[in-house]
Amino acid sequence: MSTNETRAVFFDLDGTLVDSAGDLATSVNYALSLIDKPTLSEQTIRSYIGNGADRLIHRSITLEYQGVAEPSLYDPARHAFLEHYANNVCTKSALYPGVEEVLVALHEQNYPLACITNKPTQFTHSLLDALDVTRFFRVILCGDSLNKKKPAPDQLQHAAEKFDLQPQNCLMVGDTNTDIGAALNCSMPAVFVTYGYGEADDLDERFAGPRIDRMQELHQYL
Repeated sequence: MSTNETRAVFFDLDGTLVDSAGDLATSVNYALSLIDKPTLSEQTIRSYIGNGADRLIHRSITLEYQGVAEPSLYDPARHAFLEHYANNVCTKSALYPGVEEVLVALHEQNYPLACITNKPTQFTHSLLDALDVTRFFRVILCGDSLNKKKPAPDQLQHAAEKFDLQPQNCLMVGDTNTDIGAALNCSMPAVFVTYGYGEADDLDERFAGPRIDRMQELHQYL
């Protein structure tokens, strides 16, 4: 990947830029307690993150990755989660080591940056603002910004269009197969970060891109 190939960088949020699992777990367990469901370990909840708040709630109730909870349980749990998380979006959450350093460096090198997440808009902006990194992103696309979200390619394609670039000239950085799949689905290069919530064993077999253990390693692919 030569210098003139990558002209913009797109980042996932949870598990890539920010370790938000502590706050998400607190709010999920608050919601579960209100519907008389057993609370879960933070590690379990980490494994359920990646496809937006609604899927997180379904998974936490059913304990199945593709599970769908009964409306009588899901509806009050979702309401409780959203209300609680809105007031606790950045109590424990923090940028991963090296993230701010890399964002500053890319910004100074004039790379257009986008944050592309399946997190709802209200939580995304609150979290980015609380961590003082909103200023780095020219484009922020959330799970409810368009009709489809990752792993559909729509968000990535939309961001590329905003920058007047082809997907091939952008780079997606993410921690789950949701991110990698979205990149593969629009022929965009991608980098997988191993420190997040996803498992390398779950990656699409088509993915042959680089994997990094620290955000600071990203520079070698730009």
